[in-house]
Amino acid sequence: MQNKDKSFDFLNPLYSTQSPKFVRAQGVSYYTEDGNEYVDMDELNVILGQHNHGFETAVVNALHNITAPKDAYDEKKLELYSYLDKSTGGTFHSAFLTSSGSEAVEAAIRLAKNLTGRGEVISFWNSIHGRTYVTGSISGVPKRKVGGGPIAVGTIFFPYPDCLNCPVSKDKKSCQTECFTLAKRIYEEASAKDAAAIIVEPYQGNKMVFPPKGFLKRVQDWAKEEGILFIVDEIKSGMGRTGTMYRYEAEGLEPDILLLGKPLGNGLHIAAMLTKKTVPEEKLKIFSGGSGGETLSCTAACEVFQQLENGLLSHIQEVGRILQKGLSAIENNPIVRDCRAAGLAGAVEFESEKLCEAIVSDLKEDGFILRSGNGMIYINPPYVITKAQIERFIDSLRRSLEKRRQLDNDSII
Repeated sequence: MQNKDKSFDFLNPLYSTQSPKFVRAQGVSYYTEDGNEYVDMDELNVILGQHNHGFETAVVNALHNITAPKDAYDEKKLELYSYLDKSTGGTFHSAFLTSSGSEAVEAAIRLAKNLTGRGEVISFWNSIHGRTYVTGSISGVPKRKVGGGPIAVGTIFFPYPDCLNCPVSKDKKSCQTECFTLAKRIYEEASAKDAAAIIVEPYQGNKMVFPPKGFLKRVQDWAKEEGILFIVDEIKSGMGRTGTMYRYEAEGLEPDILLLGKPLGNGLHIAAMLTKKTVPEEKLKIFSGGSGGETLSCTAACEVFQQLENGLLSHIQEVGRILQKGLSAIENNPIVRDCRAAGLAGAVEFESEKLCEAIVSDLKEDGFILRSGNGMIYINPPYVITKAQIERFIDSLRRSLEKRRQLDNDSII
């Protein structure tokens, strides 16, 4: 058989070739062949870190047992249902397990349309909901749609309150979330008044946009007045990322449908749709088949819940406070445009893309694995990051900022 190189990978042109070659890893630390350590500040899936003992033990034990049970309700699936029910306060009627976040979003949209008999879906600018046809259509990020049109019929977009880059050009101090007023006008002018659901992220992973307090509650209340189901997409924000098990709790929301994914399986493929609505039996057949509730994936999810409930969630809150304190100390730096964080989800935005690239270069030299774009550094480390590692990152960032301030921007950056 002919050997294929990396170019055989469909997405190969998009991957960076500048990353060091890592030969081993432990927790959030990756090591090169010559022993250099790099701290991972960008991981949305394997949130328990590399070689987590409890996770590996649970999955290996599951591998030694039946991994394809013929009973639809094997032990680990039922255990996962209990975790999902308990962690949400018993407010949801049922859960549907899928293999990916995109599939969970599609299931939620199909369910909303099926239950309401309506055909439209409202999403938001800058949102990311998936890469399938329907989820790409309702994504507010242009790259998800350009070249793949026409988008799904009945898709409507509302502005998301990105106060740093106000969609209605208002000053942050004087704005009364006027983008919400604009959203209601869009619905009046652009909709057939046939919306089945509105889907929203509690914060947007693309550009790390945190809405002003109370905005999402206003959207939810409006949706309920209009008879529109309120879907909260926590595929990135859920499972402890911001210091609470789910972000909707901190926002005081009551979603009709809740979506979970990415960290749920700690790298194994599983996602979930939780719904408050009772679904008639005759409407269930369109969701049958496929995969999502396999024993290994359910085992993984149960272990994530167990570790979060047995101290990891408190740890996220503790190291999250250190991260927020560190970012607050640099937010008035003249080359920093904005700092924002909740728990272990954050970003530092700079005055220019070139300046951001220069600071990323400094941080990589100091041994950090980073993701950047849109003139900002994204901060999403595995949950097991230590206080010392957070402090080391903040110190490295502070030194880089001071270095760049002292250099001549035109000649160096």
